[in-house]
Amino acid sequence: MSIGSNGLAIFLSAMFVGGFAAAPLLHAQSAADAAEPASLLASAGTAATAALKAETREVREAEAAVAQRNKLQEARMAIARNDQRRLAQLKKELKDYPLLPYLDYWNISKNLARLPYGDIDAFLEKHDGTAVGDWMRIRVLRELGARERFRDYLKYYRPEWITRTQLRCYYVDALSRYGDKKEAYALIEELWTVGASQPKECDPAFNRWVNDGGLTQERIWKRHALSVSAGNLDLAGYIARKLDTDRARRAELMREVYRKPELILNYERFIQEEPEYRDIVSIGLRRLASQNAEKAEAAWQRYSASYLYSDEESDEFLRYLALQFARQDDQQGLETLIKSTQGFFDLRTSEWLIRQSLREMDWAQVEFWIDRLPTEEQNLDRWLYWKARAINEQNNKQDPARKAEAEKLFQKAALERSYYGFLASDTIKREYSFVDHPAPVTPKQVKEVAARPGMQRARELQAIGEFYHARREWDYATEKMKPEELMTAGKIASSWGWYHKSIQSILAANYLDDLELRFPLAFTDIVSDVASNLGKKTALDSYLVLAVARQESHFSHDAKSNAGAMGLMQLLPSTAEATARKAGVPYRRSWDLLNPNTNITLGAYYLNSLLNRFDNNRFLAAAAYNAGPTRVASWLKDTNKKLPFDVWIETIPYSETRKYVQNVLSYSVIYAYRSGDKAPLLTKVEAESRL
Repeated sequence: MSIGSNGLAIFLSAMFVGGFAAAPLLHAQSAADAAEPASLLASAGTAATAALKAETREVREAEAAVAQRNKLQEARMAIARNDQRRLAQLKKELKDYPLLPYLDYWNISKNLARLPYGDIDAFLEKHDGTAVGDWMRIRVLRELGARERFRDYLKYYRPEWITRTQLRCYYVDALSRYGDKKEAYALIEELWTVGASQPKECDPAFNRWVNDGGLTQERIWKRHALSVSAGNLDLAGYIARKLDTDRARRAELMREVYRKPELILNYERFIQEEPEYRDIVSIGLRRLASQNAEKAEAAWQRYSASYLYSDEESDEFLRYLALQFARQDDQQGLETLIKSTQGFFDLRTSEWLIRQSLREMDWAQVEFWIDRLPTEEQNLDRWLYWKARAINEQNNKQDPARKAEAEKLFQKAALERSYYGFLASDTIKREYSFVDHPAPVTPKQVKEVAARPGMQRARELQAIGEFYHARREWDYATEKMKPEELMTAGKIASSWGWYHKSIQSILAANYLDDLELRFPLAFTDIVSDVASNLGKKTALDSYLVLAVARQESHFSHDAKSNAGAMGLMQLLPSTAEATARKAGVPYRRSWDLLNPNTNITLGAYYLNSLLNRFDNNRFLAAAAYNAGPTRVASWLKDTNKKLPFDVWIETIPYSETRKYVQNVLSYSVIYAYRSGDKAPLLTKVEAESRL
């Protein structure tokens, strides 16, 4: 048996300490003088022997795991061949293997068309409530529903946790046939009354409900209104066919108002006794607000006096209206709305007013709007920093009291390990606060949690490349964990190199001060090589690359976004292909982006190209990485070098990009700290830039 290179090194070290090094001890020493070195050597020899044994044990465990995985693959091949005899033999040999339940899952799934109820029932009884058990239940329900085995469907369905619309529709169909029809029809009404099309599996239950008189004119109107509100006008038109003549005419008017909301400015036409007109006006007001908030406010004043709107409805519309004023850059209109509406407050629009005041460099208004925030919001590091900045900018006469107030606010903000905390620290020239305290987790806790079956299955699934199932097992295993267990899970995931689950677990535990778990030094060999090769003429360094990867994917190498971005640094395949051509990096297909080496290399090369484009400015490059270089160039053109760097970042039009840039800058500082280095939040050139 090979002991590996590490084992060989320990073995040679042990031989050296216990063997040749002990022989030539200075023969002139007395026995007493020689006693202490001899005991030290003996102790060292014992330690080396223990280390060798541990290394050998690890090697044996690794070889045993490989042997089990080989047998697992052989068992899967037996399932594919339907060789049940060989499968039974291999299952005996794998009786202690964590993934033994998956062999039964795969085997039953392969033969599910036969509906082997005995095997299904035994499996679900044994694994009920586990990831693999619940997934088997869903597969069985899909099979039973598609084949209209509705009596059996009721037996396997679990209404308390199954939320998939397709499966719910099968359930109400089954319940209306063989169960409580009243309960079924209440659920069918709930499924039917939505503003979007439902899957075809719902049709049989819907038809039965309609034939039994469940569909009233009021319910049809309600679904029509929901469909129009959602912008599904084709569906709304289809639904309207079921309305009587008068309501159908009003439904047509509602759709016309959706397309041309200024129609509601004809008040005499829309202030009517029929209740449907109130719904038409409500939809028209929101549509008009999205196009012209000023006109919508005037219309609201007229209609709210004619129709009775509840306090909740009024508050909801006014919040929406305020947001539309903000989106239309109508600061005066928004301020008027807020000041004229007693008791009105909306956090998003208040923050927009602060940022708009920052963009105009109106520091008195910045301070005014911050002071109108709730106390808990004012005490956030963001607004502590900006209020202090606003005070300093206004304090031309150097009023000592105002200067002291600003200093106190900066000091309070500087206590935070954050973008604003680091900005405040730079302002008052103090060291950054990192607040780095490892999670209070003991080796005993790690051993106990790691040994749980769900955790073992998650680890083994990850090891064999079944990443989807591995994540499901992990999520099931940690779903009901207490905070101390989640911290422990974070430690375990980190030791497995499963960094995104480590980050996820420590955040779920709400323990934010373990920087080893929150900001793991992941893939550092790849990152260091790429950064050192590319960053010779730019600001690209390992800390920036790590910060971007941490922000993009939490170091999940197989992450895929809804937009199609893939891998650690979340590259779009089109961007990756273009970058690969320029970089001379081998790249054949999008799945190559799931390879950490390829993804980091291409991501770093693309990031470096953005640094080149934006004069080595890291926050502009980060903004371009997130929102695209064309948008960033447009924003720079709009601001025309009028704004200091912090105001420019704070007023980035996209909230996602704003937060992204702030995170990348602060994470870069933290990664320098984690690497035993110091790095400023901003370079001198970045801090002095006007944008």
